[in-house]
Amino acid sequence: MTASLTALAEELTRRGLVASPEIEDTFVYGLARFDAIDAEVMLNVDPEPEEQEGEPEPAALADLAQRVLSTPVAEWKVLLDRVASEIEEAVESDEVIETADLRDDLVLRSVIVFIDAVLLSFDAPKQFPDSSVLVQLDADLAFEAVEVEPDEDDEEGVESIKFSTVEELVRRLSM
Repeated sequence: MTASLTALAEELTRRGLVASPEIEDTFVYGLARFDAIDAEVMLNVDPEPEEQEGEPEPAALADLAQRVLSTPVAEWKVLLDRVASEIEEAVESDEVIETADLRDDLVLRSVIVFIDAVLLSFDAPKQFPDSSVLVQLDADLAFEAVEVEPDEDDEEGVESIKFSTVEELVRRLSM
């Protein structure tokens, strides 16, 4: 496995995606430039060897990483609007303390690339100061799901709940 992770790190470097990739356990990570926001974010590329029959191709993983990092600004704005709308619809009946627009509050923190999906992790310090907003995209970078998850540093005993659909989240919030 180390050889394939080394090959993946070399491919990410060769393409100029990550200048100094690190290898840890079963994934490669490092700072990468996200074009749509003109900023660096943490990029994690996880070939999920335990879920693959053979060795994942470093080029395929690097291709997906390159596509997400080079998301055009217009597509990025559409995605942010979708994420904010999904969350707003799910909590529309709840009393909102912060009136800032969630679209302006979302700050991309990291990108995790899997062979068949991408997970974007956002901070939203005004709307969700003690949580992360996680957005799942498919391999074509189409929106799949959004989840607001309490940060691990929060009080012990706080349960993290995952929802496979927005409808499931809404049902839970209305209980």
